[in-house]
Amino acid sequence: MRYLNSKKALEIIKNQKPIDKLIFQRVKNSLSKKDVVIDQSIEIDKWLISKNTEAVTFSDGTMLMHTKVSASGFFEELIHYGQIINGRITDNNEINNLMLEIESKERLIKHQNAYCITDYEIEILTEILDKYKIRLRKLLKEVE
Repeated sequence: MRYLNSKKALEIIKNQKPIDKLIFQRVKNSLSKKDVVIDQSIEIDKWLISKNTEAVTFSDGTMLMHTKVSASGFFEELIHYGQIINGRITDNNEINNLMLEIESKERLIKHQNAYCITDYEIEILTEILDKYKIRLRKLLKEVE
C-alpha cells in the first residue's frame, strides 16, 4: 500500500522534524495503560526503512516507530490503531484500505496545527494522498 520508495522514505526521515518528545512520551504512557506497545530501536528503524515507512501498527496493539518518527507518522499510526480496534481494516481489501489511508491523511491535513505537523510533512502527505486517490478511482472503475 505504500507508494514511497526507500529513497523517498529516507529523505522524509532525514528532512522531517521528529515529534516533540513530551507529546510522544505522554501519549506512549497513556497507551501503555491500555496494553498498547510502542517499540523503537535502530533495528526497527532499518526494518521500517526496508518497508518504506516510518511506522506500522499491528492488530495486537503493537506499534513499531522509527526513532525519529514525525508528528504525522506518529498520529497517523494512532488513527490506524483506532481503525483496527473498530474492525475497519481488512487485510485483503485494497479498496477499503485505500479509503482508510485517505481518511487518515485527510484528517492529519485538516488538523495540522492540533497535531503539530510541519508544512514539509503536509507537502508529503498531500503528495501521497493524491496518489492514493488516483489509485482508488482506478480500482473503483475496474469494479463497475
